[in-house]
Amino acid sequence: MSLDTIPLPKEGTLSKDYRMQVTCEEPPNLLPPLAILDEAVTPVERLFVCNHQPIPSLSRKHWELTIDGLVRHPLTIGFSDLFREPTSSFFAALIGRSQIAEGYASIANVEWIGAPVALFLEAAGMKPQAGFAACWSYGPQPMVRYLPLSKLWQDGMLAYAINGQPLPPLHGGPVRLIVPGWSSAYWLKWIAQITLLSPERAPAAAHVDGSLAIDCCLFNLPNGVLRPARYTTLRGAAWSAARGVAQVDISIDEGPWQTATLDQNLGPRAWRRFSFRWSASSGTHLLAVRVSDNSGQSAVRRWQIDVRSS
Repeated sequence: MSLDTIPLPKEGTLSKDYRMQVTCEEPPNLLPPLAILDEAVTPVERLFVCNHQPIPSLSRKHWELTIDGLVRHPLTIGFSDLFREPTSSFFAALIGRSQIAEGYASIANVEWIGAPVALFLEAAGMKPQAGFAACWSYGPQPMVRYLPLSKLWQDGMLAYAINGQPLPPLHGGPVRLIVPGWSSAYWLKWIAQITLLSPERAPAAAHVDGSLAIDCCLFNLPNGVLRPARYTTLRGAAWSAARGVAQVDISIDEGPWQTATLDQNLGPRAWRRFSFRWSASSGTHLLAVRVSDNSGQSAVRRWQIDVRSS
């Protein structure tokens, strides 16, 4: 099959209203400003893009996935095989390694639609000694990501649609491996092969825990500067490692914790938006946001905020 590359969309194909920052043209890498991400579900055109190789030219017709290694029945599936299994869909936060820097962010929350990886692992007949999976991509420089087999079995999805539309090549289409609760670095685009390995054969990289930390962001505070007002509504989103956000609390200048208002709950894998009304006075303030998940774990992120009168 052809592995010609797809060029970055021409100027104007990404709305200028979205102010996407192009950090690299080839391979295409794009970052959205935090201010445009204040939605329960991130529009596809506002998704961050992080690519380490040119985008392979791969149609649905020619896409195949091979499952081999420590299996009893090595198999190869095509795109149509994904539709022979029950469809799964869920909202999940897509969180990059760099996350937030200078008002831009590699974060998103979207609906993923596809087939559970477990269905095809079961069909292949996993051998008892299998403990890890090496997942390979298509492309002139194939990428590999290592995952514990237990994580791949429990949460892995072969996603072919996003927010109700076909998954575009820029974001890993026609099929991308989704690993909710782990960093987006493990959400392998253009997946081509899954090879099951024993723990003894798995490299050191396979033993790294890619789980997301409990964390949050503020959408309307990209530069840490506010104007004094009787009330200012701070808005943000919080996430956990697929355990769901239970509560968000705010502290101003090391004062008592106050409970923020939570938005709609889209499920344990998704982010949870929150808001908090604050009477902001002039000066420098320390803002702390504490996120607690459904397992009882919590974490705090802090910002220094300058409130200026002019």
